[in-house]
Amino acid sequence: MRAVKPNVDLLETDPVTGRRTGLAEQARRALRALKRAKVPHAVIGAAALAARGLPRMTRDLDIAVVTDDAFAALDALRAAGFRSVTRINREAEPEPMYILRSEGSEVDLLVAAGEPEATVIAEATPARLFGATAPVATLEHLVLMYLYSNQPRHFGDFARIVTETDVDLVRIVRYLEEIHPEMLPVLSERVQAAKQPPPPPPRPKRR
Repeated sequence: MRAVKPNVDLLETDPVTGRRTGLAEQARRALRALKRAKVPHAVIGAAALAARGLPRMTRDLDIAVVTDDAFAALDALRAAGFRSVTRINREAEPEPMYILRSEGSEVDLLVAAGEPEATVIAEATPARLFGATAPVATLEHLVLMYLYSNQPRHFGDFARIVTETDVDLVRIVRYLEEIHPEMLPVLSERVQAAKQPPPPPPRPKRR
């Protein structure tokens, strides 16, 4: 994989006002809290993209944990001063996502019940982010996660990874062959669309 220089400036500065967002301080606090509590996790989303050299604007920190660690992660984050906007019911299965806030910053805690997130968490590699070292999803992990998303911004993120980095597509294919071969055609279609997007529609003639 081609080495890319981490760039988190867009994560820390509002491009409209030019002011610091405060996300960096809160993100460090969240990541250190999870590390102290020894909760397995992985940074995903825009922060992971930035750590891997593909920054885009965001106002939150996305973290993935497995179902069994959800309440431990919530306890650690709440002890660090984060308040859960999502109701926490310990008598039921964890919610798919919890939104936690502190001093204007947001942490989105994705609770994974299966693949590919379980593999993403297990195989995340350390990277520097917001002045802290944390387990971060690799580019291959992010491609896998975006493959299961239909959000427009994730299509764009997928295309950037495929066209701007040396992401290991062979590794992704091998994973899908073992875990979910039905998704191989979807991967092929999206890679093709990213590398050879359709031409824009013709513009009308001048009036």
